Amino acid sequence: MKKVFRTTALMAVFSMMTVGCQKEVMDTQTVVSEISSVYTVSYVIDGVPQTETLYGDDAWAMFLQRMFALVEEGHRVIFWNGTEPRTGISKEVVTYTTTSEDDAMEWAGKMANAGYEVIVEYDEKTGIFTCTAIK
Repeated sequence: MKKVFRTTALMAVFSMMTVGCQKEVMDTQTVVSEISSVYTVSYVIDGVPQTETLYGDDAWAMFLQRMFALVEEGHRVIFWNGTEPRTGISKEVVTYTTTSEDDAMEWAGKMANAGYEVIVEYDEKTGIFTCTAIK
């Protein structure tokens, strides 16, 4: 009886030691953030062409803000969504004027996403933004 009790007790101790030495399995979850939009924009500032890839709508909004800040500083800004150069005879020209920078930015962004080349100008004296979209 003593032998059975000692063997059982010894087995219980070894079992506890074995369980205590095992690594705990951590259930980790990886959260993947999906970028809803990728924009490859081409733009020309004072005759200097550039291309940039933007990831997400926030990056697109920041790009538009940057372009409009340059326009207000007196730079000539042209931009479009894509990398293809805009050449050939234009078929459609749409002009939009406003004193609201937010409205001009929204309009210019929509037109660029619709495949238009957008030219933005700002008249400091009148405070009017003139946006021209060419397709």
